[in-house]
Order: sequence, then C-alpha cells, then structure tokens
Amino acid sequence: MRFAWLGSVGMAWLAMSGCGGAPRVDLDVLRSAELVLADGSRRTGAEFFGTGPTLVLTLDPECPLCRMHAPELARLTAADPLRIVGLYASPFIAADSARAFAEHHGFRFPQVMDPECRIAQALGAVVTPEAFVLAADGTVLYRGAIDDRAPRAGRKKPEATRHHLRDALAAVQRGARPSPSTVRAVGCFLECGDPSAP
Repeated sequence: MRFAWLGSVGMAWLAMSGCGGAPRVDLDVLRSAELVLADGSRRTGAEFFGTGPTLVLTLDPECPLCRMHAPELARLTAADPLRIVGLYASPFIAADSARAFAEHHGFRFPQVMDPECRIAQALGAVVTPEAFVLAADGTVLYRGAIDDRAPRAGRKKPEATRHHLRDALAAVQRGARPSPSTVRAVGCFLECGDPSAP
C-alpha cells in the first residue's frame, strides 16, 4: 500500500526557513549524496549542486498533475550554468517507470531516483510536481508551482495564465531574485515508507 509521507518534510522546511532571509538547504547533504539515475548510471550530488543554479523538479509517473505539466517541463533546457534534475522520491516508483515517463515526454535532464527520500527531505519537498530553484550556496530562490493551472486540490484550468516557474527562471537568468519566491504547489503528496508494510 502506498501512503503519504508529510511530517518530516514539513519540519525540514520550517528548519530551513529559519528567522528572516531566504530559506536555504543543506548543501552538504545534497553534494555528498551518491545518486542513482533511472537509467542505472551513478552520479554524485556535487555534479548537480553547488556550482551554479539548479532546478529540481519532484516527479511521479502516476501523478495526473505531473502528466499535465509534462509538456511544459519537456521544454526546459539546461543552460550554462543551470542544472536541471528530475527527482523521483519514493520507494514505490520503479526506475523503469521513471525512465519510461521521461522518455515518453522527451525530458532532456537527468532523472534521479530517491527511494529513501533523502534529497526530497533536504529540500522540504511535499508534493509532485514541485519546483525548487537553488542558488549555488543552497539558497532557495524559488519554490512551488509550475504554473497556475491547478489553483487548488481538485480544481484545474485548461490553460495557464501565470507561468510561475518560467518567470522565476527568467529572473534568475537576469541575475534578479524571483518574485514571488514561493507559490504553493498543488499536487500528489510524496509517498515514502516501507513498501512491504500492509
């Protein structure tokens, strides 16, 4: 049975936020991580984090909102020095499922498996899809929704009128801070836990 995992990520986000200033993730956790990609290759977190801005997208092939946003995400292209990472945070997502999802939608960025939710927990991620734009020092420049097609749970619009992630990335490219820096993401709760549990 798949079940929601929420408590510890909420606490992690509160801890990251601190008092005043922009929230920051623990870069040591991200950079020291040994990452396994959906294609079976292995990379180190230092290849993706801490050398420039990084966009992390939490994804789940079974999440309807991930499928809805997939065409927009497929248009994202890593530009020097931007890194893009697709993150599958759950022991219930098989690597072949993530790989097929990425291939079907034409994603051109690495698909990282996070079965123990270590990267997701370091980010404070709660749902899929959720975007995190991180500066080289771990500052969270933007966190939240891809666009405004899902304003709240159970409600969707056929077309986006605000492109939150696109605007945030454009601001970062100009050397500016995204505004707003946080837009609540609506999606499927991240699921972690023991897959053999009843």
